[in-house]
Amino acid sequence: MRTRIISGAVLFFILAGAVAGGRITMFILSLAITCLGMFELYRVVDIHKSALGITGYLLAAVYYSLLWFDLMEFMQYYCVGSAVLIMFAYVCSFKTKKADQAAFALLGIFYVAVPLSFLYKIRILPDYGIYLFILLFVCSWLADTFAYFTGVTLGKHKLVPHLSPKKSVEGAVGGVVGATLMGLIYGIVLSNCLHVKAQIPFTVTSAAGAFISIFGDLAASGIKRNFDVKDYSNLIPGHGGILDRFDSMIFVAPVVYIVGGLLMHVIQ
Repeated sequence: MRTRIISGAVLFFILAGAVAGGRITMFILSLAITCLGMFELYRVVDIHKSALGITGYLLAAVYYSLLWFDLMEFMQYYCVGSAVLIMFAYVCSFKTKKADQAAFALLGIFYVAVPLSFLYKIRILPDYGIYLFILLFVCSWLADTFAYFTGVTLGKHKLVPHLSPKKSVEGAVGGVVGATLMGLIYGIVLSNCLHVKAQIPFTVTSAAGAFISIFGDLAASGIKRNFDVKDYSNLIPGHGGILDRFDSMIFVAPVVYIVGGLLMHVIQ
């Protein structure tokens, strides 16, 4: 637990520095997290040094270039091009790689690179982006904390034992309820201090984000179980790898961006 707390504190200060630094530092951090996450996923399926993996890395770089230069209107061409290039790389490496590995090469882009780019997209939202970015951690990491302690204290009914035997229904409920309450408190504080109407948007977003974070965690656990690995890596002591720490955030970040951004825009 002490190792987890120390590692978590270091990670928190890195993220806080990136947030305070503005657009460039947040973009660099999002890109770094994406690259490390894709490498971990590709290593689990044994394509991290192959043509499939290299193609995936390059396509992720292209996607972030589109994002940086605000060229997202070309996204449909990017999606088609990504599929074609991945399959081309698969054909070139057919003797050593299988079709499911090609599928994971494409999955790395749309499961890791695109969702994690919402870290950057949330931060650069005008007026309230930084507040939604903080809310992102309420929906994911604080929800995980509430779920852990609720599960340890009250957990009796297994949630999905074949994917994650330690998770309980009580823990899941505790995580959602705890994150929702924290979102409400956070919204009240912002409303009182900055006169931003954030109670309803932050409460609803926290509830939605904490709920979807459960599936992000379970999806990452499912991949690890399919390939018989405990952690994606040992990059973060006490936590595992980037995907072990950011697994729920992969699902939460788009929800916070869409739900939170929309509600804040409508209510203000």
